[in-house]
Amino acid sequence: MQSLILLFAIGAPFVASAAIALLDERQAQRSAAIGIGALALSTCAALLTLYRLSADPTPFRLSGPPSPLMPIVLVDRLAAVMMMLITAVSLVIHVYSRRYMRDDPGYVKFYLLLSLLTFVLLCLVTSGHLLWLFVFWHAVTWLLRSLLTFNAGNAAARQAGRTTLRVHSIGDAAFVCAIMLAYATFGTFDLSELFELANGAAGATVLWEGTWFEMRSLTLITLLLVIAIMTKSAQFPFHVWLAGTIEAPTPVSAMLHAGIVNAGGFLVNRLAPLFGMAPTTLYVLFVVGALTALIGAATMLTQSSIKRTLVYSTMGQMGYMVMECGLGAFALAVFHLCAHGLFKATLFLNSGVNIHKSRTEFKFPDAHSVRDTREFALLPWITGLAITLILPLLIVLMAHGLVNIPLFETQGTLIFLFFAWVTSAQATFSLFRLEAVASWKVSLTMVATLTLIGLTYLWAGESFTHFLYPAPGQVAAYFEAAAWNQRLFDSFMALSTFLIVAVWVVLYGKAHGMRLLLPHRLDGLRDQLYVALLNGLYVEALLRAAGEIVGRKAARRHDRRTPEGLTR
Repeated sequence: MQSLILLFAIGAPFVASAAIALLDERQAQRSAAIGIGALALSTCAALLTLYRLSADPTPFRLSGPPSPLMPIVLVDRLAAVMMMLITAVSLVIHVYSRRYMRDDPGYVKFYLLLSLLTFVLLCLVTSGHLLWLFVFWHAVTWLLRSLLTFNAGNAAARQAGRTTLRVHSIGDAAFVCAIMLAYATFGTFDLSELFELANGAAGATVLWEGTWFEMRSLTLITLLLVIAIMTKSAQFPFHVWLAGTIEAPTPVSAMLHAGIVNAGGFLVNRLAPLFGMAPTTLYVLFVVGALTALIGAATMLTQSSIKRTLVYSTMGQMGYMVMECGLGAFALAVFHLCAHGLFKATLFLNSGVNIHKSRTEFKFPDAHSVRDTREFALLPWITGLAITLILPLLIVLMAHGLVNIPLFETQGTLIFLFFAWVTSAQATFSLFRLEAVASWKVSLTMVATLTLIGLTYLWAGESFTHFLYPAPGQVAAYFEAAAWNQRLFDSFMALSTFLIVAVWVVLYGKAHGMRLLLPHRLDGLRDQLYVALLNGLYVEALLRAAGEIVGRKAARRHDRRTPEGLTR
């Protein structure tokens, strides 16, 4: 019975794409009906799979005759969660596109590619075979390029497709090298066998022993996988392809930012036993993710295009997700990518609606007066300050007594609590522009916001974490592998807290006309930083210039080798 349900969940989008391939543009609406119907069936089957695994955590495994190249379907709770996310988001996008893409000449082709991409993503998250995992990973690259260049008449779209293919090919090549090294070390592509062997003596194999480059094979394998993660999940400086996605139709952007770009977080969780035994790799993930989150979030604030704003928002969120993986909070990263996938798909689809209106309804937008508050809203300020500094501690102590969190004394728990505090406090202080007249309403909203976000993170840290990783001690082992030197960890947390609170105070004070001891010479530096971030720190321009230089040199070399060049 479960095999039949999985067949519907994974196979329905493929059957739909095959059926749509037989249609022509005169049957456009039929292609939409086929795609939507197949995704509705797939979503229901994915929901049943998730329900079944919620009751019984035993993974479902399906494979053919024993062979190193035989595909393996492995559906555990992680795969079930990802299947539910992919099918639900894809179904919404299919329904949205029925009217949004109605006047596009490539309507049938669009639905064919969208259904095929959904099928490939489902195969990716359910693959229990390392080689086939790469096959579907690489197939996503080519399908993404096809969707980006969907409008072949758009030169910017064609350039975006070429950039995407080049950047992703770097990560895919690193993925191939990781697979070859893993097979040479462990002698298997089967993920279940691979994890068992990695726990044994084979996982301790040392490469280049006695040299400066000495490292364990597992470390090198996971470092190569980090390159694949950086390219697919748009980590700095491999984020340059992400901005070009705005040239694709809005439903493509929604699918990309809700599903494809999350692939890095999924890959870390799928191969968590390997990453959990490579602390050096986790440290690298943290640094890469933190740098990407800062650059992405700062760049987002400088953009004037609605789509480019969402693009760099995605970059920042993906950095956040990778940083969580680097801290050993693998389940929190999955929770993050699911939440991001849902709200970012909604944001892109809504941006498409507004862009369409701006092109069809030629009128000026309604005028809205924007003004800063003239004085401190004292009650909201005191409430926000109190609940972001005192109430979290009370909630944590109460939750610890009621829920009995087993990781309370570890860095892992502090990481969960820190993320909860930052998120809830940011949401709380974002209300500082509300008028003081409604101060008691603002105060109640602050309390409700903090409570909701805090309890959500506690649920993610307890129930959802152990839902994905029910094996005793597994989660604690991941946090232990990612643990820092305690003094360094405490210093980092204290410094981060101080900087975050300081920035909040400065921004709040500036909104009310106070400089808060900031020197005037910082204004020029701020303007320069703004321009640099507006241009994406010039990374795209530098890479474009480097590509042109390489292209000119290659062209000159080619001219010298040709008979025409020799006669000149």
